[in-house]
Amino acid sequence: MKRLLLLTIALLCGIFSFAQLLTWTPAFPTENDASQNLVITVDASKGNKGLLNYSPSTDVYVHTGVITNLSSSQSDWKYVKFNQNFNQPNTQLQATYIGNNKWQFTIPGSLKTYYNVPAGETILKIAILFRTGNGGLKQANSDNSDMYVPIYSSSLAVRLSQPPTEPKYVPTPEPQTWTIGTNFSVVAEANKSSAMKLYHNGNVIASSSGNVPSITGNSSVTVAGEQQLVAEANDGTTTKYDTIKVYVTPSSPIVALPSGAKDGINYNSPTSVTLVLRAPGKNGATVIGDFNNWQQAVMNKTPDGKFFWITLNGLTAGTEYGFQY
Repeated sequence: MKRLLLLTIALLCGIFSFAQLLTWTPAFPTENDASQNLVITVDASKGNKGLLNYSPSTDVYVHTGVITNLSSSQSDWKYVKFNQNFNQPNTQLQATYIGNNKWQFTIPGSLKTYYNVPAGETILKIAILFRTGNGGLKQANSDNSDMYVPIYSSSLAVRLSQPPTEPKYVPTPEPQTWTIGTNFSVVAEANKSSAMKLYHNGNVIASSSGNVPSITGNSSVTVAGEQQLVAEANDGTTTKYDTIKVYVTPSSPIVALPSGAKDGINYNSPTSVTLVLRAPGKNGATVIGDFNNWQQAVMNKTPDGKFFWITLNGLTAGTEYGFQY
């Protein structure tokens, strides 16, 4: 029997909101602008909520460095400011509390100067975490991963700013509770006035009548499954795109648990298991894994709404599968 290895659980319990975990201004920071003041704001009601309702609000600092073209990976932070120890406060890295569980930190002037990045090396992203003075708590993405601010060149760039995303190395949408019939807004901005369009599943939902710095469109979910949102910007010579994908779970069939099935992994035979997830109050659940090429599979929901379950057949005995809800 192939042993199943549970990796993580991600339930459909997010709340659609126009707030973001991390925002910054200007929207398209560059690495070498001496007149630039980059203001980064974190919302502790989002992400891992590590600093939610934290007090004293003055005891919050940033830990920050950069990812450059010479970084070996997304975790290879370079030029960490002041080579700062994570569990010690530094007044020069102190964040400013602005209310409503939000803190700000400003990086003045040229980013290359601030981080002391040598000539010939290019900043790709700012890596940043907000933390308490002793490092005991940190505000990060919902999976506790580092947060990043992308750095742009002078070339045309476009970015979807709504629906909200988490600032992972590759940005990912925040969890949504979209269902069929949900109306939502899509917002994109460009670093140059451009002819802009927005698409939902290949259909144009907004198109500018001329060159504009941003565009807003509205759409709705008509079918369950993947919702692909694309922003397009054309400045007359170049066309750029940004894409995010939001998964809308189909309604879970209401089906009673198989006789004898319990919460967890139930081995029916060497090639069959029934997965049972206890998740009362949740609207739906899916499972992905090695057994289905990591494609969303909708789980059944019990009549009392407490459990989701699915039976997987055709497994290969003796091999380990990774999966997640």
